[in-house]
Amino acid sequence: MVGRLAAALVLMAAIAPAAAPEEGPLVSALNPNAPAPVGFIAPTLDGDWRFRAAINGWVPNVIGIEVDTALGGGSLDEDLGWLLRHLVYYVPIDLEVRKGSFGVYFHSLFLGISGKTELFGPVQLDWDDNLFLMDIGASYELARWRLWESERSPELTLEPFAEARLIYDPVDVSILGLSTTDDLSSTVPVVGLRMFIDLTKHWNLQLQGDYGGFGIDDNHQTWQAVGLVGYRWKGWSVHWNFQVGYRAMRLFDLRRGGVDTLMDARGADIILGVEF
Repeated sequence: MVGRLAAALVLMAAIAPAAAPEEGPLVSALNPNAPAPVGFIAPTLDGDWRFRAAINGWVPNVIGIEVDTALGGGSLDEDLGWLLRHLVYYVPIDLEVRKGSFGVYFHSLFLGISGKTELFGPVQLDWDDNLFLMDIGASYELARWRLWESERSPELTLEPFAEARLIYDPVDVSILGLSTTDDLSSTVPVVGLRMFIDLTKHWNLQLQGDYGGFGIDDNHQTWQAVGLVGYRWKGWSVHWNFQVGYRAMRLFDLRRGGVDTLMDARGADIILGVEF
C-alpha cells in the first residue's frame, strides 16, 4: 500500500505541470516564509526563527542482523511482519530550529521489541531489546539555485550537516533463569548532505545521505540514505509537508570484545511535518 501511494505521488508530481501549469516555488524547503535567494549563501543569522516538528513513520520491511565470533557466526533476516509481532513500543519524533542559514535538530527513534525463541525441548530464550536512536546535529544552508531560467523553475537547495549519532541498545537475554545484557550502544560522529528540490509551491523532493562511525566507540560504520517526495500546503497559519519515500540505514557495525555485530534496516518512510 505504501509503495502504491509513493508511486501515485511521483506520478502526480510528473503530470501536474502538463495538466495544469502551477506557479513556481514561492517558498523554500528550508524557509517556508520567504522566497529563496539564488547562489551561494553567506553564513548569517539574519531572519526570523523557524521551527519544524514531525512524526516519522519509518516502517522497515527488511531487518538484517549479522554476528561473527572466533567460534563462528550467524545471521538473521526478518521482515515487517516479524517486527510488528514483537513490537512493544515505537516513538519517532523529529524537532528542528532554524535561524538564517543555520539550523540545529534532534531526530529520534525509540523502539522496543521483545520475544521468545525455542532452543530445544522446554528450554527457551527470552529477549528484550530497547533501541534508542538519536541524531543530534547542526546544519548549514549552503546554496540555492533555480534549475533553469524561468519564474516557474524548480529550486535546488543544498545543506551539509554534522551530527552525533547516539545509539543506546541494551539487549537483555534470559535462559534457564540466568540473565545477561549485551550492550550494543555507541556514540559516533556523522557527516552528510541534504538536497531539497522545490518543484512547485506545493510539490517537493528530498534526498539525503550520511556516513559515520570511523571506528569510534567500537562502531566502524553507520550510514543512511533517504529519498522522499512531498506535498506542502498551508493550514491553520502553518506550513504542512506530507512526504512519502524510502529509507535505508546501517545502524552499526560494532566490533567489541571479540564479537562483530552488524545491523541494517530498510523500508518505506512516511513523514508528516509542520513548519512555522
